[in-house]
Amino acid sequence: MEQQRRKSDRQSPVGNKKKKRRPPQKKTGKSSKKKGRAPVRRKKLTWKQRLHRLKQPSFWKKTGKNFLRGLRQKETLWLLLLLAAVLCFFLRFTAHQVDGQSMEPTFQNGDRILIVKTKEITRYSIVAFDPKYTEDDSYVKRVIGLPGDKIQVRGLSLYLLPKENEQDEVEDSEELSDGTIKVTLSQQAANELLHLDRIPADHYFVQGDNRLHSSDSREFGLIESTQIEGIVVYRYYPLNTMGLVH
Repeated sequence: MEQQRRKSDRQSPVGNKKKKRRPPQKKTGKSSKKKGRAPVRRKKLTWKQRLHRLKQPSFWKKTGKNFLRGLRQKETLWLLLLLAAVLCFFLRFTAHQVDGQSMEPTFQNGDRILIVKTKEITRYSIVAFDPKYTEDDSYVKRVIGLPGDKIQVRGLSLYLLPKENEQDEVEDSEELSDGTIKVTLSQQAANELLHLDRIPADHYFVQGDNRLHSSDSREFGLIESTQIEGIVVYRYYPLNTMGLVH
């Protein structure tokens, strides 16, 4: 019995196991936090000191080096590209909201459109322009007559013959030759166009697509190129009709 107890005492390591001690860490003398030091406050420079600093070449050299270092970072490069794209967009495009029904069915009241400022005007382009005799923001109309087109006014009727379909004389008949456009004018527009045989340079004849509800060149005459803000190229709202404009 005594021998069995001694063997059991030797086999049970619970009471005899000693915990391993970790070796003491060496103290380096450097601490992660600097204690006992107050934060350093920089003195504010006067405007004379700032001007003197700007005159020093070393200041500009240091500024240039910091700028070049910033360009090497991808985030800075992407930011500059984004800013350049936004600047280019606002220099070339402008946004408008259609007000009224004069361009139905092409545009509805409330449609939002983009206008490109630098683009050649062609026949049937849709342009935005500032009216000459009213204080409205702008009009959106379609170009019907271009500079050089032959025109004749008889009474209140305008016969417009595109220069690509030109002939010697426009006949006043129900059956007009191919390409001839007949328009009824107001007295004011008829008086303005009566002495002309062609549309002058940098002038355009415009109409709304909704002929019955549109104030256009039939009422106030030709518009000048200086009045034109740009050409409508895209509709971005409403979303279900979003797309290029023709």
